Amino acid sequence: MMKRLLYLLAFLAALAACTRTSVSPHGIWLWSKYMNEVDLDSLAARDIDNIILHEVSFEKHGEDSTLAFIRAAQKKGLKVHIWFQCFYKDGKWINPVDDSLNRYKQEYFDEVIDRAEKYAKMGVDGIHLDYIRFGGTAYRHNPSDSVTATGCVTEFCRQIHLRLKAVRPDIVLSAALMPEPDSEYYYGQDPAQMGQYIDILMPMIYYHTGNYRKNGLAWALEVADHFAEKGAPARVWAGLTTYYDTDSTQVVPMTADEILEDCRIFADSTRAEGIVLFRYGIGELPDLNSLNSK
Repeated sequence: MMKRLLYLLAFLAALAACTRTSVSPHGIWLWSKYMNEVDLDSLAARDIDNIILHEVSFEKHGEDSTLAFIRAAQKKGLKVHIWFQCFYKDGKWINPVDDSLNRYKQEYFDEVIDRAEKYAKMGVDGIHLDYIRFGGTAYRHNPSDSVTATGCVTEFCRQIHLRLKAVRPDIVLSAALMPEPDSEYYYGQDPAQMGQYIDILMPMIYYHTGNYRKNGLAWALEVADHFAEKGAPARVWAGLTTYYDTDSTQVVPMTADEILEDCRIFADSTRAEGIVLFRYGIGELPDLNSLNSK
């Protein structure tokens, strides 16, 4: 009996490993407005092999043109992940917990997952989940021990994992995370739970901008290690900006050398396995070929 149990556990571990598809560890977020401006050869030459393309591209440029862009990128060895908002719609946060009925809003889950499945069937390489969180109010949406904000985010991740891996076992699921270590309380994001279903967690460690600027580099490096440790077995890519701001209104693009130095610090000094840059169209593209791979 014990031997059979050990064989079963080994089989399940191997099965889970098979769904963790291999992917080059560098990427860039791409707004739809820049889709037709991208130099794909330049990205490939700089080892920026993952394009996280906002789904508005299908609306802005049309399905045929967007699919043509995706196929052109894939022919050059690049991977394209469709980026869309989960619990945010038409400029407003969506509360996916029905507090009064003590349940998750399955109908809303289905609406979002149906959208992702459509893209998966188009042959994209990945689905990138943004706004997979509450807008700082997660602590208000815990109507019972069995229905909680954190449980809601995790359950959504579980369901989208099952649905999309059934369609395309090799599809890559990634998610943008807020960088605060206490993100469960405010945002419902528990990297330990999400990491069971999401292939790549991307904490947005934007320490050159906004309120995070005052925290400094030491904080940013600790954040990368926190998510890498807690998010296993998911891989973690550090989300870094290609610009800094001096106040809330002035954005200063970074040079390629500045961005590369930033990336090198995280590659050399943290457990993050990759880098994802926010964003294309601001700052110079760095050459990431020289970064240490893990």
